[in-house]
Amino acid sequence: MQAQRGHLDRAAGDIETGIADVLQPRRVHNAAPQQAPPQWLVTWETRRPTLVMECFAEFLGVFFYCLFGIGASAAFFTTAAAKVEGYGNLLTVGLAYGMGIALAVITASATSGGHLSPCYTIAFWAFKGFPARKVPFYLISQIFGAMVATWCVYGMYKVEFDAIHEALVAAGPIGQASIYTPSGPAGILALFPGTGQQSSYLFLTEFMANLVLAIVVFTCLDGSTFTVSMATVPFVIALSYSSIIWAFAPASVALNTARDLGGRIACSAVYGHGCFTAHKSYTVLACLTNIPATLIGGFIQTTLLSDTAREILHAPPHMMEAARSHNERNGHDGMSLRSPLTRDGLSLRAITRDGNGTGSNEKTGYIPQE
Repeated sequence: MQAQRGHLDRAAGDIETGIADVLQPRRVHNAAPQQAPPQWLVTWETRRPTLVMECFAEFLGVFFYCLFGIGASAAFFTTAAAKVEGYGNLLTVGLAYGMGIALAVITASATSGGHLSPCYTIAFWAFKGFPARKVPFYLISQIFGAMVATWCVYGMYKVEFDAIHEALVAAGPIGQASIYTPSGPAGILALFPGTGQQSSYLFLTEFMANLVLAIVVFTCLDGSTFTVSMATVPFVIALSYSSIIWAFAPASVALNTARDLGGRIACSAVYGHGCFTAHKSYTVLACLTNIPATLIGGFIQTTLLSDTAREILHAPPHMMEAARSHNERNGHDGMSLRSPLTRDGLSLRAITRDGNGTGSNEKTGYIPQE
């Protein structure tokens, strides 16, 4: 059969390599050869600062997470105010936040690790050896990502937001007071408690939600956990976020300093200082509670649920050799260890450029596993 494209030979069995081919073991077949990257791209890859890449990945990940979550909240809010049904509810908001988290982790994890929240950057520094010098850069990038996402959502719904705001202002003091509540326009961009909610209960909700979430996240990142794989981790974490929103959103829950502080800063640029001062105690509580709760959750999983002598079952490509050595030191044969990107005993390792701007055979491409 004549090849339809120049780089494929159908008669020889050449096919395009898709995600199913690298995630699932299959019979060996001839894959279309990967074309060499253009020289300008190689030159850029050798010169770009690694920290800039990581900070941009964190910015983009939080941007995705907040854009979809706040966008779904805005759709629900504006259509409900217009008395139009069918455009949103708590289920759609929870799903949007969850899928935003999944897309954020998938997009950012290979570059920055996909922290997406100051509390996890701090926890990974405390328990996972994350460099302290990078912590402030990650935190700033995450908060800025939430700010930009919030401004984007406001820009896309500006006409509806402004109309609702004008109506509330015209309604007098009662209407103006509702601007800084979950049922007001500022309450979509920033986060505010419901009417009459006490600080002690707000703290308990926020603390417990973040504690449980941290245990789940650290368990998913434990290479010895056999109930999840590297490919399913983003969706397990996403479902955890969605479940917490479905369960505790009516009781007010923030979960992320970047989402809370970044959204509040963006909100104050639109609706003034009331975004910070309307509920002073909740402003501090929502921004900071997740940090100690996540540290405690990480401590619980690290000290009580994990074991450094267990066999590592899955690891990212660039950590395969270290994981294999760990298993050998602890008496495991390592036969169950699999990279998330494998096909018929071939492992796709992380691309690393050498000083000449090229990748060596030991670091790029499909390399036989030992």
